[in-house]
Amino acid sequence: MSRSKRWSIAQSYEKDWWNERAKLIDFDFYKNYAIDLKKFISPHFKINKDSTILEVGSGAGGIITFITESKNRYAIDPLEKFYSNVESFNQQRDPTVNYQTAMGEELPFENEYFDLIIMDNVLDHCDDPKKVMLEVARVLKPNSFIYFKQNTYHAWGKFVRYLMEFLTIDRGHPFTFSKIQLIQMINKNGFNVIKKVSVGYGSTWKREFLSSNFKDKLKAFLFVTRNKRIFLLRNN
Repeated sequence: MSRSKRWSIAQSYEKDWWNERAKLIDFDFYKNYAIDLKKFISPHFKINKDSTILEVGSGAGGIITFITESKNRYAIDPLEKFYSNVESFNQQRDPTVNYQTAMGEELPFENEYFDLIIMDNVLDHCDDPKKVMLEVARVLKPNSFIYFKQNTYHAWGKFVRYLMEFLTIDRGHPFTFSKIQLIQMINKNGFNVIKKVSVGYGSTWKREFLSSNFKDKLKAFLFVTRNKRIFLLRNN
């Protein structure tokens, strides 16, 4: 299966996932993510009304919805035309955010435009993660920041997920990353790690093992356990 076809399957899955939950989803989880983001970056970057901010892969509304300190907020997503036509999403969005239909591989912005870019578990949904990182580096101002969150897997978990992706059992994630792969991508694009935290495999495995959800328990028994890693990156 070609990479582009695999990505198209993932986009279709993503659209169906949000569509099934359109009337149930409350944007409070985005609000909580925004609180966490601002706390995480505050020692190094303070958002103000003139800060130019972009969220790549904003989904139904995005963290950007609740970064209200800035008056220059942008969000891109390949499925934006779908999201913008769902009334329950529109009611919770901030109309002052500039939402656009675009892919991370081709950001519709000029060079060195943004002070802060938000990427919350985006790369595993992309068609070409390496190209996305190149584009992010292009549109980021010198000495500016990326709030970068991504799930990673240990060797066994990555192997099982590779099989799931190859067989399209997991249709929503064309890519799976290890910690080493992420660090290599960060370094290759000239970003410095200013700050980092991780949830840890152990705590995630325990939570999934104790979950009442069948898929969570299955992941625990198969040891397909993820580690949520959060970085604050700055370009050179």
